[in-house]
This record gives sequence, C-alpha cells and structure tokens, in this order.
Amino acid sequence: MATVALDQYLAKLFELIVDDHDEIKLNAGRADFGLFSIYAENKNPGLHFYQVNEAELLFAVGGKVALTVDGQATLIDQASVLLLQAGSSYQVGEQMGEATLLKARFGSNFRYQAFFKDLAGKTDPELAVINKLSKQLEKDKYLFFTDKIESTKLLGEIVQAYLGEELFVKSLVKAKLTLAFVLLCQKRKQGLTGKDGRIKFSEAALTEYIDQHFAKVTLGDAAAYFGFNPNYFSNMVKQKTGRSFVEHVDERRMQEAKVLLAKPDVSLKEIISLVGFSSKSFFYKRFNEYYHMTPAAMRSELFRQANIHLK
Repeated sequence: MATVALDQYLAKLFELIVDDHDEIKLNAGRADFGLFSIYAENKNPGLHFYQVNEAELLFAVGGKVALTVDGQATLIDQASVLLLQAGSSYQVGEQMGEATLLKARFGSNFRYQAFFKDLAGKTDPELAVINKLSKQLEKDKYLFFTDKIESTKLLGEIVQAYLGEELFVKSLVKAKLTLAFVLLCQKRKQGLTGKDGRIKFSEAALTEYIDQHFAKVTLGDAAAYFGFNPNYFSNMVKQKTGRSFVEHVDERRMQEAKVLLAKPDVSLKEIISLVGFSSKSFFYKRFNEYYHMTPAAMRSELFRQANIHLK
C-alpha cells in the first residue's frame, strides 16, 4: 500500500464514519497482531482531551495538527513525532487542511526507556544519547522530535502494514519501528557531544528547545539545558543569533497566539495562558509590537479570511 493509498484510506474512513467519538480505532488486518492499536483522531469539532495511561506515539498525516501537551501548545506535522508515556496529558485542537492525527497506543508492559536501552551498544556516545532521552522522558513525560521526515515515512509504512493481512507482519513492524527509533536517536545525537551528553548550542537547537517549551520556558531552564550559567547563555544567544533569548521566545509565542486566535472555540483568556503570559496587558503590548494590531482585530481578520461568522 503506497502512502497515497493511506491518505485515501483515511479520507474514505471519515466519509463513511458516523461515530461521534473523539478518536476512531483502526482495526488491524491480522487479529494476532498485538503490538499496539492505532487510532485516528476524529474530525468532529471542538477540543479533544486525553489522559495518557499507556505509552503512545503520535504523528500527523497530510498536514499540521494543533496540540497542547501538559499545558504546552505546539504543532505536529509530517516531520514530527511525539512520544508520550503514562502520566502525561494532551488535547487535540485543529487538524489543519487534510491533516489526520494518528496514534499508536502500546500495551501496559511497553516502556520507551527499555526500548531505547535495547538500541544502544556499549559505546559511550550511544549510551549518552539513550540516557539523555530517558531522563528527559522521565522528567517531562513526553519527547518531541522534529525535522525527521525519514522516521515519519517509516511510521506511515507501519500503519499500512498494520492494516494489511500479510504474513510476518508483526516482525516487519518491529523492524520498522526499531529503525524509526534509531533515526530519532540519531537526530538527538547531532546535538550531543562525546561522553557527557551535553547539548551543543546552535540556533536550530535553541529553536527546537523553545518550540517544545515556549509556554513555560525560562532563561535559567534553557541555560541549564545547554549547560551554561544564565548570564553567559544570554550573552551567547545574542552574539550567535543576533537576537535576545526573550525575542526568540516572544516570536514563538506570537506565532502560536495567531494560530489559536483563528479558533473560535478558544477564548482570548485561554490563549494568553496557553502561550505563556500571566498578564493580559503585557500580552497585548507584545502582540501589538509584533503584529501592529490588537488581538481582537487579528481574530476578526482571521475569521473573515476563513469565512467564519459567529452569532
């Protein structure tokens, strides 16, 4: 089954579906599959809320999906993979365009940390990557990977295999899942130095970190993540990127605010909180400086463009 066929399968599914549940279980082609179950996010309107009780893997097909993970707003697209473990929570917002959010939900005995550990050899660099990922997953209850299109292509192939009836499909999916995780780990390796697991600073690494944490990020947290004291880190960011740390964070928050303003079911008060501001007046000031209009004016314009008419 080609990727186009997967898109067609999902499109046909939503044409025929009359189920108003927030997610739809996709039946495995073989009854003895057993590794995980796959769910597609339904297209019914409104925010969908989930408490994670078992490990989940989320990725998008056909576009971008707005998510909020443990209070952190983000977008997941066709080059993104989100790993969630028990104890986390998330809400699904808009599935933009033809996008569909797919979720692989593992059994209660599955642990990402154990899976990662099995990937590593005995070399210090590999162990440093695995330890870093495991610690972050234990702390945050989720891991967000971006810019790894090879992994998401493999995940699409895994879904196709899951839906099929071929022999040895369980072994095939295990092999593809292992390769997908190896590629994700290699992505993180690009940001690590030798034995100590310290993250190398680059503008791309900073952007990825802010993208995952912008609603709650502080200069101290970011500095600690990259292994510097806050004053040195602040000066380094300005020197290497031409902009201050606060300017980077504010830019990402403003981008997210615009996305949320386009959603009629998210109030302005909720938006201010979701993007990380505690003061309405300060949010308005920053928004005006960035877009040269008020949030209300921006929302009206976005509604007009989308042909949304509220009563």
